[in-house]
Amino acid sequence: MPQAQPTTPPAVRGTGGTTAAAHVLSILLLFGLSIATYAYERTLTPLYGFAPTRLHMNKIVWGSAILGTFLPVFSAWTSFFVTGIILCAMPQAAYWAALYSGRYGDPVWGPVSTHVATLGPLLYFGFTVVKELQKGIDTSSIMGAPTQAITLPTCRMAVMTLQDLWPLVPYLREASERDIFVYIGTIAIVVWAVAPFLPKLDFDESSPRSQSQSSGSGNLLRFAVLPLLPYIFNSVHSPTLPKPLTEPWTHPNAPLRILSSVMSPYSGVVVVGEILPPTAADIASGNVHEPHSMRYLRAGHSLLGGVWTGERSYRRDGKGSLGHDANLNPIGDSIYSAFIIQEAARLVETFEKREHESALFIGLGTGIAAQSFIKHNISTTIVELDPAVYDAATEYFGLVVPEKDKVAIADARSWVTERSRNVTGAEVQSPEGLFDYVVHDVFSGGGVPGHLFTQPFWRVLNKIIKPEGVVAVNVAGKLDSDSLKSIVVTLKSIFPQCRAFHDSMEGHPEEELRAEFINWVFFCTQTSRPITLRPSVEADYLQSFLREKVLSTITQREFDLDTITKDLEPRELRRLTLTDEHNPLMEWQEAEAVHHWKLMRDVLPNVYWETY
Repeated sequence: MPQAQPTTPPAVRGTGGTTAAAHVLSILLLFGLSIATYAYERTLTPLYGFAPTRLHMNKIVWGSAILGTFLPVFSAWTSFFVTGIILCAMPQAAYWAALYSGRYGDPVWGPVSTHVATLGPLLYFGFTVVKELQKGIDTSSIMGAPTQAITLPTCRMAVMTLQDLWPLVPYLREASERDIFVYIGTIAIVVWAVAPFLPKLDFDESSPRSQSQSSGSGNLLRFAVLPLLPYIFNSVHSPTLPKPLTEPWTHPNAPLRILSSVMSPYSGVVVVGEILPPTAADIASGNVHEPHSMRYLRAGHSLLGGVWTGERSYRRDGKGSLGHDANLNPIGDSIYSAFIIQEAARLVETFEKREHESALFIGLGTGIAAQSFIKHNISTTIVELDPAVYDAATEYFGLVVPEKDKVAIADARSWVTERSRNVTGAEVQSPEGLFDYVVHDVFSGGGVPGHLFTQPFWRVLNKIIKPEGVVAVNVAGKLDSDSLKSIVVTLKSIFPQCRAFHDSMEGHPEEELRAEFINWVFFCTQTSRPITLRPSVEADYLQSFLREKVLSTITQREFDLDTITKDLEPRELRRLTLTDEHNPLMEWQEAEAVHHWKLMRDVLPNVYWETY
């Protein structure tokens, strides 16, 4: 009787080389999908902001992994080809899907529908390829797990857990989303075209590719696609403006001119735009829409500030415009009064005789408040993370920095920590050794960097402030929210005295102020003496109508912070106190960022957010 021959388990179909190649190709594909997801997130951030974009993205990735793992699909190589085509189409598809979904005004379901329409299909076909490549690999040694049990969590984890890594790669940080998509898509199509001529990549013996392996004419047809790749590569254009923008661009259908548009690794898209004044025909026909005659600085889906232009740039004395940009174009008052409230830090009375005052600005925006301090002959140091924001402030918003050596493009926490280490006894006694004022304004896009609001940060900051120095902290949000409560609780745990002022219209009842999303400026000092503000005088206004209006009514804009903290139990105080070990601030702000998106769409019509 003939001896029975051993059989190979169905799960083990590939050779050692095949298995290794499958692993390598799967890993490269997952890396490519993760990088494409990073580029996709960057594509949506200018239209939806960071928090709404990421709010439910993880769920879409999970859903795509589940569908790609369990549903019947095309062969691995057909899916590979489709993945490449989707990648090449992504610059256009993601932008237009986000644009139209954004017009419905829903920052939750808008991003979700965009993810489902664009990111979902890309990941679905990509995960399909990974699943097919793993079919020829023996997974029985891993606790007898089926292929799906291995590929499903691996796919999701590979895509999402690497998102914080890619911004650290210089090329990916500086490359455009269009280039990232098209490069990866082109590579995928090339791999699909040459796959039949790589015999060790035969992972699925039942696939159409294997059955047609002997058909040379069918395989050669794939090479016909390769000459088309340069055409595909050159014909795929981003529907957005080139970055950096080489010259101003005027919208053909809206009163909008884009003066500058650059890509920043810190703030996303940084745009300087102008809403043009109405034409004579508009005025004659009564077709004048607000706002107009306004220049704004935009980062992602947030306005960092702006100024009035044209006929709205006048001074209180009627002698021309309030200021000029670097090209001597007239500019006027700030569009936001929160920056003027920051200037009220100068009104805080002290017992110190200050002949040479100094100020530190953490976060710059358009530089409205910083320029005011400079005009009052206060030696001003600026620490701004994003060079694109600093360049915009000096080029388009009238910031003139007389002391260039006092500008630091750096992370504020690192800078403050280093400065505190270098403060010696001699420097403490010198006029510029410690700061009289610190203006802390790092709010952007509905959120703030949490590491700049913890107890350890404020303690280190106190080391470089004079004993009677004033810290002005600008935040935006709802005072009844956990995020703002935590900032208030943490500040009051470090500073003996704090007062709060808002930029809303004076006379609002307390209930509305607690519930509305508005700008707040907290004035805090290290002394135990109550903070008092002197009355504003003509010299404080710098010929600005807005400064006169805000500074002369500053005490009417106050809110009693004790009403926020007096009834909090010790356990609640501990929960709200921000430390380096316990800092849920950014997580708490996600819901507020969604509300901030809606507010921004009310401030400016859709076309201004869709053009960058």
